[in-house]
Amino acid sequence: MPRKGAIVLTSGGADSIPLLYYVVKVLKPEHTLAIWADYGQRMAEMERLGVEKNVEYLRQQGYNVSLKTVDIRWLGELSTSKLVSSEPLPETPVEKLESPEAARERILWWWDVVRNLQLVTIGLAHAESIDLRSYLKTRERCVYDVYIGIRLETPVPMKDNTPEFIEEMNRVAEIATHFGGYKVYAPFINLPKAAVIRLGDALGVRWAYTFSCYTNVGRWVEHPTYKDKVLLHCGYCSNCRRRALAFKDAGVPDPTLYYKRPLTDVEYEELAPNVYIEKRALTYTI
Repeated sequence: MPRKGAIVLTSGGADSIPLLYYVVKVLKPEHTLAIWADYGQRMAEMERLGVEKNVEYLRQQGYNVSLKTVDIRWLGELSTSKLVSSEPLPETPVEKLESPEAARERILWWWDVVRNLQLVTIGLAHAESIDLRSYLKTRERCVYDVYIGIRLETPVPMKDNTPEFIEEMNRVAEIATHFGGYKVYAPFINLPKAAVIRLGDALGVRWAYTFSCYTNVGRWVEHPTYKDKVLLHCGYCSNCRRRALAFKDAGVPDPTLYYKRPLTDVEYEELAPNVYIEKRALTYTI
């Protein structure tokens, strides 16, 4: 069955933006639809801005990419995750990133109820809608596949970041759609984050316009080298530190602006002295 297009589920981070570039530049579908979802996450504005910047950049390069934002804030109202709260987030020391015990505790900090299931079904709904509209009009199918940037990242992986999850989603794609034939892919599922960084760098990802931070200290700040406003990261949450470690392990210069240095043995761009972080972003160390 000919594949016409691709749907990329993106959060604007250092996994899903490289995935977007990979799909657009390597797989080269006729059209790519990037979908970003607002589920009430504290970092929603920064995520959206990062996605918009990268989609705009790809369009400027001549690629047929469009962006759709989806409002599922009702999901955040159900969630117990710290990502949808306004409370200060804990600092995660580097040495605890690979601790299974610490990972088991952190899972419930970040777990949003059935989030990835919702995202995949949103992607499938768009794929089926495009296909059915084409068939009803022309009697020809227009098949899009769905791509998600999940990986086996933490010492204790979340259940919806596993190959088993993708297998189940492909079964759902067959029994829950009229025609079937839509595929759900997670190309980076078994890749270490450093490999994703290397791939993204080779594909020209604009790293300063990706956003990984969990704290929402984020705002546009002037980058001293780029002479442009980029997205500020806290540098102390687990996601910032995983991001920083991945750049280090990949051997790729990290252009991210961090409020606090995530790694002590790496040099980072210095922030302007007048950058102020609100009191609500203060943290405690576990």
